[in-house]
Amino acid sequence: MTAILTKVQQFLDSDDIDGARVEIAKNSINLTAVNDTVRDFAVLLALGSQKVLEITLGVLGSELLNNKTDVNTDVVWLLLAAVLSRQNITSDSLSRISILGLTSCVENWESPIFALLTPALDSFFSVSLSAKNPLITEQTLDFITIFGNTYAKAPHSRTQLRKLKSLAKLVLEQVDDLELKEEWTEGWDQFFQKADQSKYDDANICSAGSNLLKKIYTPQILKRDRGLDDAQVKDNIVRLITSSLAAIGTILDGDGLSVAVRIDNREK
Repeated sequence: MTAILTKVQQFLDSDDIDGARVEIAKNSINLTAVNDTVRDFAVLLALGSQKVLEITLGVLGSELLNNKTDVNTDVVWLLLAAVLSRQNITSDSLSRISILGLTSCVENWESPIFALLTPALDSFFSVSLSAKNPLITEQTLDFITIFGNTYAKAPHSRTQLRKLKSLAKLVLEQVDDLELKEEWTEGWDQFFQKADQSKYDDANICSAGSNLLKKIYTPQILKRDRGLDDAQVKDNIVRLITSSLAAIGTILDGDGLSVAVRIDNREK
């Protein structure tokens, strides 16, 4: 286990949340390029307990607010993929709001590496919209209102869109502020219309994620003392990529023609 994950968990085992937060924060993350600190954050996000996830996202959120213009796309992709590769994030976890801050750093959802994450993110949004916490559901509504025009350009399955539409409608019915309700309704309607009309055809989606992972986790990096955790994060993201490509392969265009994708052999 990497030193930072061990130390953070030790603080949490002692009910010292502030100590855990300080331990994470003192490892200042460089958002301009993937380095060991960024890989450490990926370990915390992918392998840490849900409490570790929530604290790490809080620290990361502060860094993003201060340095959002300097964030490297590879860094954003690795951290977001690490989060989405987790087995489970409970529907009532406030980390669901913090993750939106990280997701908002994606400027181009048509980029193959980010388009690849869309199936997992749509599923994440579905659970968030099903949450009993109004803050989580409303922040999710607000995210699509603000970023829906760009997010709609990524590949979305008809099934996912139908589920999101149904859930969004249920949440919108509970919004008391009529002006805000109208704004969110308009934003989601625009998102669904644009997503339904968008046709994604960048064949690089088949290999972009795997190629980036190879660059981030080279054999030399994985052979180091801390390499076991890095290897686990990489394996988790590989499974995420495989699942995403399988989901994207089922997407139908308006004429009912399936979009074929190739899933690369993991060993290659």
